[in-house]
Amino acid sequence: MLKKLIGIFISLCSSALATAADPMIDTRNASIYVDEWVTACGTVVEVNHMPNRHYINFDRRYPNQSLTALVWNKDFVIFEKRFGRLDNYVGQKLCVVGNIIPTKYNLQMNVSGAQFIKIP
Repeated sequence: MLKKLIGIFISLCSSALATAADPMIDTRNASIYVDEWVTACGTVVEVNHMPNRHYINFDRRYPNQSLTALVWNKDFVIFEKRFGRLDNYVGQKLCVVGNIIPTKYNLQMNVSGAQFIKIP
């Protein structure tokens, strides 16, 4: 009986977690949500490619962007296979899911997989 109740409890908790939506915010308001897990949506204005990583800047060009999404090469390749070239999204709306963290120079989200980038 106890195992059955535990199973029901776990099932109910899992359902609640699966249906709970992350707060959806505008990237221009990212500073209000530091250290929070959110879905941040904004206009891509610039994509900077480095040897092992890529930066997606939202709303304004570097160094004045409201939020930067960092995508490592291993995830970038998967994203491009799924959605096409990221550079094609400059000027378009894009959403990223993750934790907003302050860095030395800006606010950033580390995007660890294609499932954390959404096209509205």
